[in-house]
This record gives sequence, structure tokens and C-alpha cells, in this order.
Amino acid sequence: MPYVAYVDLSAKVEQWTLDSAIAVSNGTARALLVPARIKQEARRFLNERHGTKSTQYRVLAVLVYLAVRDDLPNIRQLVIDLDYSGQAVEATIKNLLLTLLRQSMPDVSAGYIRVENVKGSKADHLARQVYQGKAEAIRVVSWAEVRAALEK
Repeated sequence: MPYVAYVDLSAKVEQWTLDSAIAVSNGTARALLVPARIKQEARRFLNERHGTKSTQYRVLAVLVYLAVRDDLPNIRQLVIDLDYSGQAVEATIKNLLLTLLRQSMPDVSAGYIRVENVKGSKADHLARQVYQGKAEAIRVVSWAEVRAALEK
């Protein structure tokens, strides 16, 4: 049954020296751990390819994509936490994420992604718990998978 997936990130992407946890919930929740060194590798890679503009948003889009890609056929809408506000920033994140999503779902529209506050959701709680070391991530994100997504 299609569901709305809530996505939250603990330790913002641009906190390059800190690990991040990205969680997805729809009643149940799962989280991925993103080591700081992977975020730093992604930043270096993107800066070499695209310059420094929008680096943190590109990394965020890739992390959201990696967190949801295995369950995309079951997701009817993505709700991403409002960590970065402003219409231009939200549009940038949506456009970057849509580019990745359209590789699997060519007809997905911008309405598929919403950016709003998910504080208090299971994704919010789990991301924070994994970040604090109080819960386990289902897996650790590798540089190989981040790089593969960035090269698409």
C-alpha cells in the first residue's frame, strides 16, 4: 500500500566533521548512518565537478535518495524536514532530488516532494537516536554508493 515517507537528517550535511543519520518513517522507521568522511568525500567530489555552489543541497538530495530508493515503488509522497528554509533553497533541493528520482520513476512530478517540519515524527526521533548512538542504523552509507548517485 503506497505511503507518505517522512525523512529527517540529524547533524546537518554541512557539519562536515560530524556523522549524520538520515531516517525514513511511515509508521515504522529505518535510518542510515553517514560517516563524516563520506560527506567530506562527496563535498570534494562535487566541488571539483560543480564548484562550491549548492554542495550541501546536492549531498542532501543524494542522501535522501539513498534512504528511500529501495522502497520508491511504495512511496506516494516524500516529506523532507524543513532543515533548510527559503523558497529558492527548497526549489533547489527538490530539483536535485527529482533528477535522481526520475532515473527510477520518469513521470514523478515536483508535487511528489514536500518540505515541511517533521519534528516529532518517528523519522525525527530515530535520526536523533542514531546520531546520539542510542539506536542502530540499518546500515552505513558507503562512498561507492554516494559516488554512483553523484555520477548519475
